[in-house]
Amino acid sequence: MLRSSSTKPVTPPQVGTCCRLSGGAWVSYYDDQTTGDAARLDVDHVPLAEAWDSGAYDWSAVQREAYANDLDEPWHLVAVTARASRQ
Repeated sequence: MLRSSSTKPVTPPQVGTCCRLSGGAWVSYYDDQTTGDAARLDVDHVPLAEAWDSGAYDWSAVQREAYANDLDEPWHLVAVTARASRQ
């Protein structure tokens, strides 16, 4: 997900030892901050909070699991700065 969402498609991030990324740049979905350090990012599942706020708390565990694992939409997982994600 991080490789495909980098804002530098001409020089995409390279995967190194232990799957660490070098190169690339990302714009955080929540705070519009740009970073070139993938270690400063979290990957967040945007629709989960929206679904919960819209009534998913009434869904069965099976329904919630199915929704959480539905990754057909590219915006379901977004790169965000760890700071913004943890606030």
